[in-house]
Amino acid sequence: MQIPERTLIYDRDISGHHLDYLQFLVEYLKNSPIAVREKFVFVLHEGAKARFQNDEALIQFRFIPLEQLDAFLSHTSVLGRAGAEMNYLTKLIHEYNAKRLIFMHIDAFQYEVGRGAIRRLGVKLSGLLFLPFRKYYEDGSTFKARIRREWRGWRKSWQIKWMLRNPLLERIFILNDKQGVKEYNHRFGNRFEHLPDPIEVGQITAISVEELKKKYGIEENKKVFLIYGHLSSRKNVPNILAALKRISIKERQRICILICGEPEKGYESTLYASINEAEKKYPEVRFVKHFRFFNPSDTNEVFKVSDIVLVPYINFFSSSNILGLAAKYSKPLIASNLGVMEGLVNQYKLGMTVSPHRPEAIAEAMTVYLNQILVTIDGKQYLEDHSAEVFCQKLLF
Repeated sequence: MQIPERTLIYDRDISGHHLDYLQFLVEYLKNSPIAVREKFVFVLHEGAKARFQNDEALIQFRFIPLEQLDAFLSHTSVLGRAGAEMNYLTKLIHEYNAKRLIFMHIDAFQYEVGRGAIRRLGVKLSGLLFLPFRKYYEDGSTFKARIRREWRGWRKSWQIKWMLRNPLLERIFILNDKQGVKEYNHRFGNRFEHLPDPIEVGQITAISVEELKKKYGIEENKKVFLIYGHLSSRKNVPNILAALKRISIKERQRICILICGEPEKGYESTLYASINEAEKKYPEVRFVKHFRFFNPSDTNEVFKVSDIVLVPYINFFSSSNILGLAAKYSKPLIASNLGVMEGLVNQYKLGMTVSPHRPEAIAEAMTVYLNQILVTIDGKQYLEDHSAEVFCQKLLF
């Protein structure tokens, strides 16, 4: 294994998949030679300390204090926040004499990466691009939608071209989208790489489904439909709940909607209102809600206890680590028929895809699974193709 240069790994976010990806990297480095792991410093939100406090003896962390995080968030614009964060990172680059910087989410830093001042730092850069633009995934059903799509495409193209002005930007990773990588390399030059969205297959909860149902308050005779993760508008909860109207009352009596995750700030009232309305309309449906952060152990539990995973996301065309979690526990997905997720679900036969804007389509898929005695998929091939080891090796070295 080649000894890398001093590297900072940066992620200010601790929501959704962020901590999981960081955990993969930490675990990989813990099993690497000292000469390798001592070259890496994780620069993270102070809230990540609780997750990684037992790893500090082996791995270097720089936790961003709350007052500094507040200073970042005091900037109302994305560009302003990114500029403040880049100024902070520049100081750390000098402090640690770092030669490389890995952004775990480079999208917001595209303008900063292309600036002359950053190019003159002489630091090699790489990062994960979560929201690449793919025109044929975007809504073009109306004139207004087509105008919005063209504007978004122009803006995204400009951001990429500006970012690539930096010759020290070595690699931009796109999760799970081989075709997207091919198109971006053809259009912008060969600096884009495919990165498998990782899943940890080793950690599997030993608690039985029967015990988990008791723990989470789920009746034995219910089919459990899981909504999991960072609960934002992207999760499409209102349309999922609207689908219940299209399902017969007899079939609704067998449904449990298990909702697990942290609501996005600013979206709480919309989310709660949708759920409260559904609970009043459909008292025969069991709603189980856990609005909190889910650590890896808890995450494994809710995927094991569920029967079907609901991911008919709207305005989201990239991948999600939820596919790997569902594959790990052989749970079928009801996914959006747009973007990378549609391709992966169909390629690996991980479930069904539906139009996310049509509650009747979601209802039809739910009904199919309600009427199946054994609801399962074979996720083995997906897991083999999306190992955490490959993810870590490509990103770190």
